[in-house]
Amino acid sequence: MDERSGLCLGCARSGEEIAVWRQLGEAERRRIWAGLPTRFERLGLKLARLPWTEAEMRDFVREKLQRREGSWAVGCYGAVAEFRVAPGEACDLDVAEGGVTARSAQGALRLGIGPAVRVLALYETPGASEPLALVFALARQRAALPVAGGLASLGPDRRAIEPPERQQPLYDLGIGRGTMRFCIRTGNPALMAVLNAAKGLPWPDYLPAVGGAILKESPVRVVESALARAEIRTPIPPPGTSSIAGPHTHLLPELLALGHEVAPGVDLPAAFAAGAIFYPEPPAD
Repeated sequence: MDERSGLCLGCARSGEEIAVWRQLGEAERRRIWAGLPTRFERLGLKLARLPWTEAEMRDFVREKLQRREGSWAVGCYGAVAEFRVAPGEACDLDVAEGGVTARSAQGALRLGIGPAVRVLALYETPGASEPLALVFALARQRAALPVAGGLASLGPDRRAIEPPERQQPLYDLGIGRGTMRFCIRTGNPALMAVLNAAKGLPWPDYLPAVGGAILKESPVRVVESALARAEIRTPIPPPGTSSIAGPHTHLLPELLALGHEVAPGVDLPAAFAAGAIFYPEPPAD
């Protein structure tokens, strides 16, 4: 709580409003939320929680994917998958109570929507009208994933979005992040042999032994958080070249070494962890 104003530095509500929030009617809640942008500007905050219900979150995700607008990022700073649908590109959508799944020829995205999900709007300046990004987040204690101590075989990818691929082996690259993991899925015997020989080696020590084989094969990259899964099928660009305009991944050891969960300048409250981030415009590479 901000001592001077008596407002929460996470949601800009007063202590009294927070205490009675569950008892308030919908009209009163909407009235309070409508006044929050002014409070955020007064507090100098660039991050605001949106008052969306589960249905409103699902509708937003479905609408953006249907309209081929923006892009979705899953991962952390230096190890991220970006999923987007190009204008005119075929994309199958499955909208269910538990979330939204999108499938295109170049990749797939599954985004879970439930009562624990919060949407945080990031603004360039306090009180700005349009957000730079929307962070779909979970409380940190709900966001933890198992951490591999090095390159690890996870067995068949039972959570693969396409059922025929659920028997293919999944390998965790073991980059050491507690709220996301970066994996590859492959059924190629030659690549599997290289990966199996390096199992247990710590990140990034094994890269000289396996990096060339991964680049040559360009397996499906699977990036997961507790909230989302992105599967990217596009070729991995050779070193020194630019990423393609469609779905792609970044895995940059020099940025990972900085230890940021999200990009510098995106200061999430310590209680939250990002599960997926929506960018109205594709983020700069």
